[in-house]
Amino acid sequence: METEALRQRLNSALEFEEWTLHNEYKSVSVLVIYWKDGDMPGFKEEADSIGVLFADTFNYDVDYYEVPSADSHMELDRRINTFISEHRDPNDLMIIHYGGHGDPDDETSREKLAVWAALSQGGPTVDWSIIQPKLGHAKAEVLLLLDCCFAAQAARNSQNRAIPPNLELLAACAMGRKSPPPGPESFTSHVIRQLRDSLAATGSAKISDLALSLVHRNNKYRETPIHFSGLGRGRSTVSLEPLRGNPTHIGHVKRETAWLTLKVTLRDVLSDGLVSDIIQWLKARPSRKVAKLTVEAVVQSTNDMSHFIHNDARGRVAGPIFQHFSGPAKIEVLTAWNEFRSLITALATQLRNPLLIELAKEHSGKINSDQVHEIPAGPLAILLEMEKGLYTLHNIVQRNIMALPDLNTDRRSLLEAIEDPALQHLGLTPLLDRRLKALFPSDSIGSMRMEHSQVETQEAPEGLHSLVHEEIKNLGSVLVEYKTYEKSGTQSARKQLNQMEERTSNLAELLQTRDPSDLHTLKCIQWFHEPEHTRFGLVFRYPAGYDGIISLRDLINRPGTDQRPTLAQRFSIIKDVGDALLKWHLSANWVHQGIASHNVYFLKPEGQSSYEFSTPYLFGYEFARPSGGVSLGLYVEDFERNVYRHPSRQGLPSAFQKKIHDLYSFGILMLEVGMWFLVGGLFDAKMRQDLAPLEMMRIIKLNAHKRLGYQMGAAYQRATSSCLAMEFGVGLDDAVGTRLAKAFEDQVLRIMERGECLD
Repeated sequence: METEALRQRLNSALEFEEWTLHNEYKSVSVLVIYWKDGDMPGFKEEADSIGVLFADTFNYDVDYYEVPSADSHMELDRRINTFISEHRDPNDLMIIHYGGHGDPDDETSREKLAVWAALSQGGPTVDWSIIQPKLGHAKAEVLLLLDCCFAAQAARNSQNRAIPPNLELLAACAMGRKSPPPGPESFTSHVIRQLRDSLAATGSAKISDLALSLVHRNNKYRETPIHFSGLGRGRSTVSLEPLRGNPTHIGHVKRETAWLTLKVTLRDVLSDGLVSDIIQWLKARPSRKVAKLTVEAVVQSTNDMSHFIHNDARGRVAGPIFQHFSGPAKIEVLTAWNEFRSLITALATQLRNPLLIELAKEHSGKINSDQVHEIPAGPLAILLEMEKGLYTLHNIVQRNIMALPDLNTDRRSLLEAIEDPALQHLGLTPLLDRRLKALFPSDSIGSMRMEHSQVETQEAPEGLHSLVHEEIKNLGSVLVEYKTYEKSGTQSARKQLNQMEERTSNLAELLQTRDPSDLHTLKCIQWFHEPEHTRFGLVFRYPAGYDGIISLRDLINRPGTDQRPTLAQRFSIIKDVGDALLKWHLSANWVHQGIASHNVYFLKPEGQSSYEFSTPYLFGYEFARPSGGVSLGLYVEDFERNVYRHPSRQGLPSAFQKKIHDLYSFGILMLEVGMWFLVGGLFDAKMRQDLAPLEMMRIIKLNAHKRLGYQMGAAYQRATSSCLAMEFGVGLDDAVGTRLAKAFEDQVLRIMERGECLD
């Protein structure tokens, strides 16, 4: 099948309305039910509380219904029928919350079904077990929250299916058990707290996770809630998140979700039938976290990878080709390529499985939730492995291309490589562009310079904070990173100041490359010099849609657990920062000299209470310099900074900063993220005064060895220890340090990839 025809067919088939939806649901409506003449006012008070939470925090439509004492069953049945008729879109969610009494329904010949009662003894009742099956006729999904005694009896029914395929039930207690009364320890109160905590931590709340948290031993809820899910439309559980307006256009797909486009890299084994199966399978399980699926980029990238490896020069200009690689480099690339092709074959085999294909086609609710959960297990697991395989393959090719001697010495070779279409598709352009600027700084030094008169004087950041959030005329909201120096009138000082100015200009250009996202930093837009304050400033554009920023150091120092990343997110943070450092070393061939928790930042989206742990930003470039250059600027002797410095780099440094020293600092960062504890906290006030650098390093290594394995696993501990020992098994290296880069990839970053799948 021709690549272009395949691309057009897949993209045409995948162009459908649901990808434009920002939220999991188009609309969410909540019906809060309680008795008008109940004997416990607390039920109405809690109904108001959960209704306010859904209305004000989640932006859902909320309606309250008081069950009357007269004709109770008939009136509630009529209200539920109306609620169902109002929601005919399968992309809607209906939430029903009931707070009140439950009846055991255990009289002679009774079947212990769901019965609601107005009073604890006697009084009007409602046979909820008769009404509940009607919810299966709703086209929308339904979430049922029952805060009553004997609540789990809602899962029983003698004639009809009690849990329809569009309904998820979370019941306050089991059959034969009584739920806690209204108050701080009631089911509804616990649900409200758990929803708030989950929203603050992750921006959403999954009902399955909510059920698990309620039964956790650290939770004080005294009953065991019962959770049933009959969802059979591509979701195993309802996920609640604040409802925001859906965009009128398809937005930019973040890098983290690009793996979905790898589903089309089966080009060597695809048939017409298999393409149709893939399309149906993808469209059967749409996620609102994905703005759009596109095939073009990855298909072209994979084709270019194949053409590059097989020395196919179609559409290429003169530039580095696979045959220029050394023997070991060719073996490394071919090994990774063959492993990737094996994953493609495995996916093809999985997708040809008749049961999987049949289950994927079923999205009318006729299969049970266990089967639905099994649908993506095989193919999605392989797709995730394919993403890793392609990512690894790209990194291997990139690293070996950047190691080619001509690309480290010859301007013309670099320019030709930048214009090479295949290398552009392989993601080499930002790295090559950065290498060009590092080796051959712009002739117009200061082209990004702004007059310091445009900058309103701000105090330099206190303590270990490296960034200041400022408003600058004509630029708007920006982040500024300062680099200070000592004021002196000597000739050597003036010469050093000129060197600092040139380096700052060069650094700004390196951080302004076509796509700075591979460095996990924001785009540098200008720089300035303030002689009266003896400092330079790098100006980074503050991205739209965010209204808060915090450093990793401040997050670790923050009390409580409401703003902590999950275990998998911690692995991902380390991997992203490590990948950024690796790209900086390979492309610019500069050392960073600022790897530390106070130089890693997270942004907070507008209207959200939690920060985006999925996107760490690396700063701290004030001492960055060419690998063979001399450090310039004001050296600050500070214990908290020394923690991140190798002993040979503390005090009056006895060795030039090398890339291996950056990896030592990275090991300190790994230790802090792994223990979620600042390494400086290992040392009391007396130790800080008298501690020799080598003894400091010994204590740090000892803590990594003894404590880190328990927190993050043995593999993470070994990777951290490798960085702290600066032992990667690399002897002689080339001018760019690609052997060290390979060792760092293999011994550290690959370990982090495994941990990203733990959530």
